[in-house]
Amino acid sequence: MFHEYRRQGKERAKQRAINFDWDVVDRVFPAAKDSDRIAIDCRRLEDEKTVVEVASWLKRQHKNWRFEGDCPTTPYYRYVDPGVLFAMVVDSGTTPAKASWVVVPTDHRAYAAIVNHGESARLAQAAMVALYGDEGAYCQSVLAENFGQLFEKAETMHVTPKSATQTADNDEVPPDPLGLFKILARAGHSLPSAVADLVDNSLSHEAREIDITFPNPNEGGRWMCIRDDGVGMTPEGLRDAMKIGHQREYDNADLGKFGYGLKGAAWSQADRLTVVAKATGQNQSVLTWDKDHLAKTRRWELLNSAVAPQYSSAVKLGESGTAVLLTQMRPSMEPIKGKGASPYALELAAIRDHLELVFHRYLEGKVPGREKVVIRLNGDPLRPNNPVGHPLAKVFDERRIELPGIEGEKAAILSVRAVVTPNEAELEEYLKPLSPEDRRVEKDRLTLNGRANDAQGFYFYRLDRLIKWGGWEDLFAKDEHTKLLRVAVDFDRLADEPLQVDISKQLIRLPVAVSERLKEILKAPRAEARSRYDKKTRRAKTPPASGGSGAAPSTTGPGSPAPSFNEPNLIGGFGANPSIGFTPTPALRKDRPALRLVSTGPVAWERKIGFGGEHVEITPRVPQLVALVQAIDKDSEAKLALSEFLRVLETAGVPKLLTGES
Repeated sequence: MFHEYRRQGKERAKQRAINFDWDVVDRVFPAAKDSDRIAIDCRRLEDEKTVVEVASWLKRQHKNWRFEGDCPTTPYYRYVDPGVLFAMVVDSGTTPAKASWVVVPTDHRAYAAIVNHGESARLAQAAMVALYGDEGAYCQSVLAENFGQLFEKAETMHVTPKSATQTADNDEVPPDPLGLFKILARAGHSLPSAVADLVDNSLSHEAREIDITFPNPNEGGRWMCIRDDGVGMTPEGLRDAMKIGHQREYDNADLGKFGYGLKGAAWSQADRLTVVAKATGQNQSVLTWDKDHLAKTRRWELLNSAVAPQYSSAVKLGESGTAVLLTQMRPSMEPIKGKGASPYALELAAIRDHLELVFHRYLEGKVPGREKVVIRLNGDPLRPNNPVGHPLAKVFDERRIELPGIEGEKAAILSVRAVVTPNEAELEEYLKPLSPEDRRVEKDRLTLNGRANDAQGFYFYRLDRLIKWGGWEDLFAKDEHTKLLRVAVDFDRLADEPLQVDISKQLIRLPVAVSERLKEILKAPRAEARSRYDKKTRRAKTPPASGGSGAAPSTTGPGSPAPSFNEPNLIGGFGANPSIGFTPTPALRKDRPALRLVSTGPVAWERKIGFGGEHVEITPRVPQLVALVQAIDKDSEAKLALSEFLRVLETAGVPKLLTGES
């Protein structure tokens, strides 16, 4: 497509145009299925300042669509290389469609800003993605900031000024209280995750002790109270806290995000939310949201009546603190897992297991700047369950990934630490001194009360609170041979926007730059996980105390017996951006072909990197190599092995030797 690219001899496979994926075209152009040609009037740069408009089109092909009609001939596009970012903003509501496009070099600040943001996440699995409306607001703002000749900022809501005939009675359309209550009550919380969000509220108020009361529903109805000894709230502060979406300044250690967690978590489980709060030296205050009252009055009206006598002991506060009381709780809609126990006992176990995992650093006293936290469930203290802290775990050194923001913003840092947990034989040897029941408990804790295969993957910590765990975020497939590998990823508030942390603080998106960097970082840990999985029994170190009580020693604390796999600490990102200072080699994926046969090329084989990952192009210069690739065409493991062998030869300079170069 770019004449300058061709003149410089960069073209290898006679690529004459940019191809658009089917799913992208189908999403952007709803009528694409009924057409073989889609007209687009495109604006683009002829040089650094000159904008031209060219009539172009998409032409249907067998496997995709071909972007045609414009082949820039100016030397301006000499920077085009594999790995550059092609970005197009399209208005498909007209005929012909209107669009602007730009090619962003790998060393441009807009490139780093886009690939380091969660909106780019799907580029790790596909060469091209379509972002509709608000999905691409950040990317469009970056393009507008850096290429203002071509792009405008994403549209924002405009406030219409009052006309002379408008009155205070008809210019506001507040949400229906009952309708909004029902919407917020379906925010995707389970009972354990809702309780965790309420505990977040206590921790944000500097609580050191948190008591959760959840009595048997058969003995007085279904209700719950989360009480703490934190700094509490003044009457004015409580009123703000009860406001939906209340905006406030969050300090660095505050777990809150949207002003929604308290209300959303409570309403997901109960029709009545009462909060009792007291700040030191202030009067105690009580406010209630009641679904029946909202339905009756259709007004956002808080109640301030006293707490019913049967709950008074549960909400009783000391010098300061907060008590969140849920009454008129609805039965759980999720299926109860487990056998031989009552539904209530299973719910208690699920809450306990969830909190012991999510808040294990707080329970261990390992959160910088704060004391150890005690959380009790019906009077029983919780025991921290550190998913990456088993005494036999093999720990890799911490690596760091920097996410540069838009100019002027402070960069976010992700800290990555991989650990390989013990295999079954090692664990059995380690647990021998314990009773059969205690062995079962310890195994369940290590597997997070599920299948060991599901516990592999990433463990994302936001401000030392575990928000998401298990699975590889589409970087790798779950594999029995890598089930021992777990990777802790820590970040703070600065990474909320790049990682697209959602309103429930349970979902994130990995920017493509982070995905590529993680693939590189995890090469050695994944190899070690496979190796350890295949090894036989080893004599293990000291087992946990009989009875299963007490936290397992941390592999990162003083006196840890776990070995460390030393790697240099790096700060890196994606692409060849000198501001980031590192060029990655993405890890090979089993679900992607690692080797490709091409018709021409200057050397016997050439390794290339793009958004879709890494591949090796094999030319006809060494017929024996071509024959080998053809012979193993259907064996993905063999192809991966050959790719890695070729990497060794590349390091030794063999490709150039085969062409007679020194």
